[in-house]
Amino acid sequence: MSALLARALSVSAVGWQKMLTEGCSLEKALTFCLINQDQDLKAAVQSLLYSAVRQRAKTSLLLEKLVHKEPSPLNKAILSIALALLLEQKEKTFTVVNQAVEAVKSDPNNAWAAGFINAVLRNFLRNRSRLTASFETNLSARFNAPGWWISKIRRDYPQDWQSILTVQNKKPPLTLRINRAKTSVQAFLESLQAAGLKGQQIGRWAVMIEPACPVNQIPGFQKGLCSVQDAGSQLVTDFLSLKANDKVLDACAAPGGKTAQMLESCPLDVTAMEIDPQRAPLIQQTLDRLGLKATVVVGDASDKNSLKDIHEVDAILLDAPCTASGIVRRHPDIVWSRRPQDIALLASRQKKLLETLWEKLPAGKDLLYVVCSIFPEEGPEQIREFVSRHPDAQLKDKPGLEGGMLRLIPTEYEKNPVLPRNHDGFFYALLTKEPK
Repeated sequence: MSALLARALSVSAVGWQKMLTEGCSLEKALTFCLINQDQDLKAAVQSLLYSAVRQRAKTSLLLEKLVHKEPSPLNKAILSIALALLLEQKEKTFTVVNQAVEAVKSDPNNAWAAGFINAVLRNFLRNRSRLTASFETNLSARFNAPGWWISKIRRDYPQDWQSILTVQNKKPPLTLRINRAKTSVQAFLESLQAAGLKGQQIGRWAVMIEPACPVNQIPGFQKGLCSVQDAGSQLVTDFLSLKANDKVLDACAAPGGKTAQMLESCPLDVTAMEIDPQRAPLIQQTLDRLGLKATVVVGDASDKNSLKDIHEVDAILLDAPCTASGIVRRHPDIVWSRRPQDIALLASRQKKLLETLWEKLPAGKDLLYVVCSIFPEEGPEQIREFVSRHPDAQLKDKPGLEGGMLRLIPTEYEKNPVLPRNHDGFFYALLTKEPK
């Protein structure tokens, strides 16, 4: 990255300022600052912004010690990203300092700050040991999360909170879902080996590639032999019993990964509904790459009017909007963009979706509720309250879904042999509707 570093620092500083001042997501910041940029620069900027997010608590602590007067937003952004690089030690220190100075000089209106940036970064390098000594005892710096987030997980998981936060602060593996309609896991593993890539099966249809590589290097990806999907997210077809020609409603479908997974399992009549008209096209893009067909509609699944044209269904999948607290290692900005009050707001949204969709579900049929959250309010508490309100709702056992519910916490070493070995955090509940 060295040759691109100065340019990448300048561009990523724009995205970093947008995240801090406007509270936008990492994904939106990247979209904003990478318009019309070349592919090499895009990859470099993405890497820099992910590094900045993963080191955010530490660099904030360092800047408090290194800078006595609040720098301009631009210079603070450049310092934050450069310090993150120095902490990760993936680039030579003199290269990072030199290219940070060059990035500042490239802006005529900010060139005066080159000496300041140089002095701050060199001060850090001279005093690295002393300045980083507090990281281990400062929980926010250690786990790269705000205090309320750490306290919340500590209360909810008193035995596992440290392992959860540790895993969430790591880079995620490259996990694929193998398209069972086109190939087998064994055949796909053989194709990886022939291409000089290393893969291992970690779930029923899940393969992990180590080290990770760009998807365009994965054999068969463009032909639809596989899709990128965390192994913990691949349990839908294990828990939701589907048979050929069943009519299924995927109620919150974008970007279409679970829609595709169901269609790969057997021929189905799937209606994929998405409330966001900008995200709905992603479903069709996913289906087109895999050669699959579904009816894609834009609509709010919590609104009865959106469901009036959908006739009797055999199953409903509700992959509900949530805090995404279980997938932080893939979206490290979540811990900084979420607020404590978001949990109750999203739980209320989930409740409304459940109530509306339950009316749509015929007696004798199943609804699978899924969230990529580890917070109880969005998982077991949500479902227990729902069942208490609906005498016709029963939790349904399945292997790996004992008692009708499953809480997956982020782990690299799952102990339950029925479940994928490496996965993010999810909650599943399978509800069946009893005749009244």
